[in-house]
Amino acid sequence: MKIVGKLLIVIILLSGCNTSINDKEYYFQEINLEEIWEYSDGESQTIAFIDTGISYEAKNLYGDRIIDTYNSIEDNKDVTDYHGHGTQMVSVASGNGKEGIWGIGTNTKIIIIKAFEEGEQVEPLHIAKAINWAISKKVDIINMSFGSFTSDSDIESKIYSALQNNITVVASTGDYGNKDILFPAKLQGVVSVAAKNEKGTIWELSNVSESDVVAFPGVEINSLTLDNEKIRMNGTSIATALASGYIALLRDYYEKNDISYTNDKIIQDLKSLQSQVNKDVNYEQLFLK
Repeated sequence: MKIVGKLLIVIILLSGCNTSINDKEYYFQEINLEEIWEYSDGESQTIAFIDTGISYEAKNLYGDRIIDTYNSIEDNKDVTDYHGHGTQMVSVASGNGKEGIWGIGTNTKIIIIKAFEEGEQVEPLHIAKAINWAISKKVDIINMSFGSFTSDSDIESKIYSALQNNITVVASTGDYGNKDILFPAKLQGVVSVAAKNEKGTIWELSNVSESDVVAFPGVEINSLTLDNEKIRMNGTSIATALASGYIALLRDYYEKNDISYTNDKIIQDLKSLQSQVNKDVNYEQLFLK
């Protein structure tokens, strides 16, 4: 009788703790992350983050999935993040719940490429080298949570080379609140990502244009600081990281179900979400076809 009583108590306690991952954040609910995870966790995909690197603490958190690193500034393996932006992007795209940060692609493999130091000034050569190195590592997705009003032919050439290798390049439209999206997001074939707010409409500071591919939540998004603390961030950079995680799940789903795809198909599918203007975006519809 005592054993039965204990079992009943356990059953009651478990039934009271049956909460959804969607309940944790508004953007999880909007994407319907819990349902999408039933189809994919992104395990077959590798995301290369071209950014400011990753903190020592975050590198330890995600170390089992970080398969390589490269510093295109100093041409070595040191990718220590002293700014914080790169660490935030990795946690948003690929966080697996450690330190309370959940990303989208919780089981994706990660490559860290440090191409700039302070998050503002960057040499085009370092970006071009970073893309070229990512191609050599046969990554699946390149996350570029940054942009510029100035184009660069060398970077453009390397991006087109990545696209020809069936690598999906994801880039931010910009946080200047105007219609001119930044480079390289404006390049044909690149997944350009605008940001939405909690209401599901375009964030007021997000650059937008008719050529945008997709918009993802980019307001009040949890990410990881250099000190392994939670911080809420706004911006198209954050939205881009979420999009990269989502694309990792999508590509993984295609591959596991023998669905033929190209970058053109991915862009067409993302555009079908109509996520710039539709508050009730059905993100999981691409997994139900």
